[in-house]
Amino acid sequence: MALMIAILIISVTIIIFISTTKPAEHHVFPEVLLCWAVSGLLSGVLWVASVGHFYYAWQLPQGKIQQDVTISGRVVSGGCVFGTARVLEATYHYVVAIESVNRESTATFLDKGILSPLPKRVLTSTFNFKARLTHQRYEFPNDRKSEGLANKKIAYAQQETIGVRPQSVSPSQVKLNCLHNGDTFTALVKLKPAYGTANPVGASRQQQLVSQFIHATGYIKSIEHDKTKHNHSVRYELATTLQKLDLIHERWWRALLLGDKTGFTLDDWTLLQRTGTGHMFSISGMHLSLIAGVCLLFFNPVIFLLTHVTSLLGRAKYWLVRSASINYPATGRKNRVREISKMFQTSAPIRASVLCVLIVACFCYALLSGSALPVVRALILVTMGCVLSLSRHAWRPVNVALTMLTLSLLLFPLSILSASFYLSIGAVLCIWFLVVVWGLQRAPWYVSLFKLQVALTVIMMPLTLIWFGSASFVAVVTNLIALPVITLLLPICLISLLVLHFAELPFAQQVTGMLMHYSDVCLGYLLSLLNVLSQFSGSAINFYVSSGAGLCLIVAFFIFLLPTWRYKAICVALLLLPSLSIFQKWLLTNESIWALHVFDAGQASAIAVTAGGRAMIIDSGAQFNGNAHTATKHLLPFLESRHISNIDVVVHTHSDNDHAGGALAIGQHALAKTATFYTPTLGCERGKRIRWQNLTINFLWPPNGNKEDNNAMSCVVKITSDAGSVLIPGDIEKTSEYALITREIMDGFSEGASLDTLASFTNLSADILIAPHHGSKTSSTNVFIEHVAPKAVIFTQGYENRWQFPAYVVAKRYERLGVTQYLTSYHGYISATFDKNSFHIDSQRGTLNKRWYLPGITPRHLKD
Repeated sequence: MALMIAILIISVTIIIFISTTKPAEHHVFPEVLLCWAVSGLLSGVLWVASVGHFYYAWQLPQGKIQQDVTISGRVVSGGCVFGTARVLEATYHYVVAIESVNRESTATFLDKGILSPLPKRVLTSTFNFKARLTHQRYEFPNDRKSEGLANKKIAYAQQETIGVRPQSVSPSQVKLNCLHNGDTFTALVKLKPAYGTANPVGASRQQQLVSQFIHATGYIKSIEHDKTKHNHSVRYELATTLQKLDLIHERWWRALLLGDKTGFTLDDWTLLQRTGTGHMFSISGMHLSLIAGVCLLFFNPVIFLLTHVTSLLGRAKYWLVRSASINYPATGRKNRVREISKMFQTSAPIRASVLCVLIVACFCYALLSGSALPVVRALILVTMGCVLSLSRHAWRPVNVALTMLTLSLLLFPLSILSASFYLSIGAVLCIWFLVVVWGLQRAPWYVSLFKLQVALTVIMMPLTLIWFGSASFVAVVTNLIALPVITLLLPICLISLLVLHFAELPFAQQVTGMLMHYSDVCLGYLLSLLNVLSQFSGSAINFYVSSGAGLCLIVAFFIFLLPTWRYKAICVALLLLPSLSIFQKWLLTNESIWALHVFDAGQASAIAVTAGGRAMIIDSGAQFNGNAHTATKHLLPFLESRHISNIDVVVHTHSDNDHAGGALAIGQHALAKTATFYTPTLGCERGKRIRWQNLTINFLWPPNGNKEDNNAMSCVVKITSDAGSVLIPGDIEKTSEYALITREIMDGFSEGASLDTLASFTNLSADILIAPHHGSKTSSTNVFIEHVAPKAVIFTQGYENRWQFPAYVVAKRYERLGVTQYLTSYHGYISATFDKNSFHIDSQRGTLNKRWYLPGITPRHLKD
């Protein structure tokens, strides 16, 4: 840090010295350009580093993690947008700016003396300590503590789904506890650091939290309702007005007009993903530009009228000048006449008024949309354009783009970790580039639209593959159809909604209401067409590319569009070389290499084994609310990214949700259509052995004829090759461990083993052990560990889980025996690659994807 500051000071000094000593000329000295570049680079690095340091300096004290604390704060986002509640959306996730904790200011509560007073004052005035809090927004006061509460909620939700309200619970019995954006409240909460799972494929929750400058997560236990101050915004009132219209596609209108996507179902998100139209219903710079264009279109007649009125007034300026200057002495009369003449000969006040109104309108729309970050970035760009127009300065597009980037990174430095930054900024830069290179401003509008849409789809495809692992092939068609429709409907419906809410004229409300219903029908036709296009088998692909290969593809495409020059073809070819790594997994398949993949599934287990382009799954993680997140977002996409052709074997060690929650999702996946499934009561029995991809799969437990499916009777699977072996014992505890060892010893006697060799004869020995029952106190006994004799043990457990797995005594037990320990909560995804006679272990937060914003946190109970 000190070195960078020193270099920055030296660079600025050189710039000042050369600028003051060299004669003024039209060209710029190379030394000055170099120093400007160095100083700008270091300034950016210092700013981002300072923000990152500040982010991790403000962390929860160890003694307050997972403890009850009383906070006072303000809801920034995630609050209710509309008034009528639905039980199916009973859980909300608020982003809260915390102002005080236990009656102490946040700065005092979190201050560790890391930051000096001046930087601390600057940063605390710029950023808030934010937490993402989960809140159950319904309460049933009459039986709040009864055991039947959960069942009553479920029954209510199920009956509401089919349109029938239950008789046992009336709407008046439901107490609405939802907070709204802008509300200030006091609540009892439990907090823990902003943390998440770390897997090679799928969205990183921890990265997402950092990009939003969220320091902590937790849940609300109770709210002091008498201290809650509801600040219902215009956005909330407009949502209530929209709901009263009883539109068929209300949730789509809430997303399009108000930026509220909480009503979208899983099918809705799938539709948007497969058709590449997600940006249409996520308020962004495109929507703000539409509003700005409509405002200018509306003010054009105003400009025309005011210009002509000014011209008419100019003809009468003589009489105005005479009347205004009659009381001035002769010496000052001439100056006064000149001033008044200039006032009536310029249209600058008219232009300034129009542009200021335009900025205000765009600002109001940004507030109406929930101040989404892409909209704020577009607002910055519109404001810059208006300021440049008023100051009569003409900047080149590259200067405007660099200034916009600078302001965005200065105001929102950690947004560089989010996908929206690259997608929105990338789209704007692509449009500017294509307009300049192809001269689209001179072509007919429909030709320009077609060229832009095709080029944007191709250019943005690598970015969507990098961030989401999927891309739509029908996006060109769907966007060419949807863009004009949305362009027409958005301003009409937004103005209609505003008139419905603010105007009290019956005729105006009747007309705008009719417009909204006709627009709803039009939107229904559009959604039906998108649904038809999404049904094509090749409408979307799941394909995973590295960030380096994707960026090289984008740069190669830009260079390809440039005018011809001498080494253009060579540059394009060199940039395409990294993309060949995408196909190496198809071209090079080493049958002797196999790998164990332990996914970071929270407090659950999800394991895969890959060999020769095929896979075996052992446990599939948990599911919540019908969503098997680990299986659908991490495990299966990971196998697709490795170009696995088939899932041949699926073993669920037992039926608990944390092990078998993804069973249905895997069974329905195309890769597993020929898979063989094993459970403790189906095929998984002691003595069974199968050969798969040159590996030996031994089932060691439960005993033959088992009819139970619980922890004690979990499948125990051992995978063996010449390079090494892995033992996966499920959730067995010490009783099963002892029984398993006894069975191994009995088998050893039956095969003629001597007492001296009996200990080494057991089939339990393995190089890598998946800790039994996530490392609980009731498992991993000394005798079991000694019989397995692992070189490494992997604990599949969640950060700060309520059972405190792995237990402290268990971790110490492995440590005393010299076993290397890996925790999925700390290391993230863990892979063990076996090749020839050796193996090596890598982890997501270690060697695979080590990032400053994704640090591993050791569980508190394991710290000495």
